[in-house]
Amino acid sequence: MIHRHLPKESFIDPAGLSMLGHAFDEICRQRQIEAESEAAFALAKQLLSLYHEGIHDRAKLLTMAGHPGQDLFAGAK
Repeated sequence: MIHRHLPKESFIDPAGLSMLGHAFDEICRQRQIEAESEAAFALAKQLLSLYHEGIHDRAKLLTMAGHPGQDLFAGAK
């Protein structure tokens, strides 16, 4: 569930949060990422970053963040 990874000062409308949550859950399932892991935190950060950059389409988010070759830890520090 992506909401555990949201910064407290972040605001995303309910529809956006739902869409991000579904994308997060789907990528975690596909890549066998544990929800409380460092990889899950990096994924959530990446999804939120893409969303804040204006990518609000679920399919685009899945493509951009869910690609198996995508390095989730790039820039996660």
